[in-house]
Amino acid sequence: MLTPEEKIKERFRKISPETREAIKKLTLMNNAFMNLVLENNTDCAEEILRVILNKNDLVVKKVQTQRMFQGFDRSIYLDVLAEDSKGVLYNIEIQRADEGANPRRARFHTGMIDVHSLKAGQDFNKLPEVYVIFITLNDVLKLNRAIYTIHKYIDGKLTPFEDGSHLIYINCSAEDDGSEICKLIHDLRCKEAGEMYFPRLAARVKFLKEAEGGVINVEDYFGELQKKAIEKAVAKVEKKLQEAEIKAQRDKESLVFTLINIGKLTLEEIAKCSGLSLEKVQMLANTL
Repeated sequence: MLTPEEKIKERFRKISPETREAIKKLTLMNNAFMNLVLENNTDCAEEILRVILNKNDLVVKKVQTQRMFQGFDRSIYLDVLAEDSKGVLYNIEIQRADEGANPRRARFHTGMIDVHSLKAGQDFNKLPEVYVIFITLNDVLKLNRAIYTIHKYIDGKLTPFEDGSHLIYINCSAEDDGSEICKLIHDLRCKEAGEMYFPRLAARVKFLKEAEGGVINVEDYFGELQKKAIEKAVAKVEKKLQEAEIKAQRDKESLVFTLINIGKLTLEEIAKCSGLSLEKVQMLANTL
């Protein structure tokens, strides 16, 4: 009977060299790896947010990854949703593709968070302050800055329009100027924990990439993601097949109605032409 430690070693031994090499190459700019790093990890989320917002006293009390918000016609999964000690919410999104950081997508994220933050009958003043933070691989706003903080102002004046929503872009292609935000960008793109600046992030990345239990966690996490992706693809195909069957059935019924209205064929002949049973054709005829 193997001990828990022996089971871990046995699992670790069976991980292929290819998988281990792939894990070594992961960075925090891979949103799945970022999710795993920050999953229920308030320390790492706090370290990231303190740098981005330049608030060294910010305290994160809760962090969730892959949080789903259901809308009327569309739902979204938030990469990371954190809450600080003052009830302020922070949505962190890793966006490798430029189109994923569309400003209207940020607007949608804010709206979905708002809808799910206010209970029925609550005053609108109870809406929490919300930060949507897009960490992008490229400089999608094209102004050559490392960090963009988007503000709302009253037209013609510099008076802020305070609605409690904030939007920040982090440009991970920015040149390193030695600032704290550029150090964070370095860590987000860094493959080696030993070369990272921020200790909490470095410790978590080191565990997941080098410790036996951590490497197993990464393999299991990505394996589950792959399984879900396959299940989603299968469900999509099944849905299309079901829709095709429904359309084919409707087309047959439409043919039956057309032939009945023409009035030159018997119901038996119409059944043969349409591929439907005589009973079904008779039932459709009765509806006319």
